[in-house]
Amino acid sequence: MYNCTDGKIDMDTENKQLHLRIPKEDYRKLKVRCAYDGTSMQDYIVKLIVESMGEYPAKGGSLLVVEDEAIVRESLKDSLKDAHVVTTAETGEEALELIKKRDFDILIVDVRLPGKSGIEVIREVKQAKPYIRSIVITAFPSVELAVEAMKQGAVDYLVKPIRIEDLENLIWENLSKARKRTPLTE
Repeated sequence: MYNCTDGKIDMDTENKQLHLRIPKEDYRKLKVRCAYDGTSMQDYIVKLIVESMGEYPAKGGSLLVVEDEAIVRESLKDSLKDAHVVTTAETGEEALELIKKRDFDILIVDVRLPGKSGIEVIREVKQAKPYIRSIVITAFPSVELAVEAMKQGAVDYLVKPIRIEDLENLIWENLSKARKRTPLTE
């Protein structure tokens, strides 16, 4: 058994089980945090443990990639997951539901999506959580679209096929402001 201040950690190594005893008030806070993040307590605690061991991308950001093409969505996730925590969504509606439940630092969104467009998603995110930085991606570039994306709150606009280095640079440039929860200026 391992004691840490008031909490106790009991580890059964043979069965790979972890039993925690924490003060009631800390349990309530943990329960609220997990409900807010839309995750289970187990997953949240495991994430914290793994982060503390240096095996989780604690320095990177929390990204939401919204892309209807599965191959592009999964490719972006695979390219970014070593440095960031990446969540994906296929539609604008799915993305907005995730954003209601969890906090993200950066939103990477395709313009053309089934249902709500990427521009509509950015507009709603800017109203609900103005500190989230949005990066627009599209295979159909136009000056009008770029201007509209910026008006709605996008910090930048990338044309497919995306160079991962360019996307990574944009993510890192915007991460500190997103983490400070600094809203975009009008």
